[in-house]
Parts: sequence; structure tokens; C-alpha cells
Amino acid sequence: MNTKELLLSVLIAGPATGYDIKKTLEQEVSKIVDVTISNIYPSLNELADEGLVTFQRVEQEHRPNKKVYEITEAGRAVCINALMTCHARQRLRSEFMYILQFAPYLPKSRIKELLDVRLAENDEAWAALDKVEAEGQPDGRQLNAGQEFCVGLGRALIDAERKFIASQRERLIARAPDTISLDHIGKEYALAQAD
Repeated sequence: MNTKELLLSVLIAGPATGYDIKKTLEQEVSKIVDVTISNIYPSLNELADEGLVTFQRVEQEHRPNKKVYEITEAGRAVCINALMTCHARQRLRSEFMYILQFAPYLPKSRIKELLDVRLAENDEAWAALDKVEAEGQPDGRQLNAGQEFCVGLGRALIDAERKFIASQRERLIARAPDTISLDHIGKEYALAQAD
């Protein structure tokens, strides 16, 4: 989905200020999909020009005025169409997995550190899902069926990763060297380049 479609998807839940939309994109949406935060306000203005959102100016004392955006019926149709037609690809991008490809070149201590950090991140993600379940949607409503599904899928993925790490951890660590010598690696690299 492009930036405008993502903005519409945030507004489908209800009216919001630009600040609230930006916060939702940064804190929630960006954890799931790639989001370009820098062009939110120009995109909201374009959506308003296209009749896909409306806005009301709200005056505030001792603070700058703000705009509250609301999706129109035309905007809702565009948003639903985008959700119906976009390719919902699942991508796995992980520096953790990339680095672990080089486990034979890393000392056991680094492998242990990587695995421990990843398990701690899993614990944080699990706690975040607990919070989402307990608090519901930002406006206090309960999670809808799709959100409940996503929380459950997130838990299943975390649980599967934890189990895999637990079952393979000692094997991976056992196959790593106790220590590494950068001099030795440099000599091997120089010999390989000479061939």
C-alpha cells in the first residue's frame, strides 16, 4: 500500500489529528509495513484535495491550531479497494538471521549473545501483544476479529521461534569456535585473494 492508502486505513477507524495519525504510523503501522513518515502532511492535503478526507480546524488556547481529519465515503471506498487489491506479501528481513549465517566464523560468546538478545526481543514482543489485548484499540474499543487474528498469529510466530531457538541453540553454539583470531582470518582472506 502507498502512503495515501495507509493514511486512509488509519482514518477508517475514526477521525484523528495529523499528530495522532503520525503517532499511529510510527508506533503501530511501521512495525508491520514500510511507512514513509516524512510526507504525511502533504499526503493528507492531497487526500483532502481529492475529496477522500475532510478536515476541521480546531482552535486551541496557548497552542497551535490543529486539523482533525475524517475519511469520506469516497475515501472509504478507495481504502477498501486498496485492501482488496494490493498484494499482501509477507517478507522476512532479519539482521539476526543474516549474521547467524556466519556462525562458523564467530566465537561461541557472540552466538550466545545473539540468541539471548533475540529471546529478550521475543519477550518484549510478547509483552506488547499482552498490552494490545488488554487495552484494545487506541480509542478504547475492543479489538476487532482481524486484530485478534493478528495478535494470535504474532503469538504463534514468537512461540515457534522460541521453540526453534531452544531446540537448536546448543547445536549451533557447539559448532562455533571458542575464540577467533582476526590475524588468522586476515591471512585466510589474503590467501583466498591470491588464488
